[in-house]
Amino acid sequence: MLELWDFTRISITQNNLQEMKEIWDQW
Repeated sequence: MLELWDFTRISITQNNLQEMKEIWDQW
C-alpha cells in the first residue's frame, strides 16, 4: 500500500516537473 502511494506520488511529481519545464520553454 505504501509502495503504491510512493509510486503514485513520484509519478505526479514527475508530471508536475514536466509541465513546469514546458511552461519555462514557452517563455
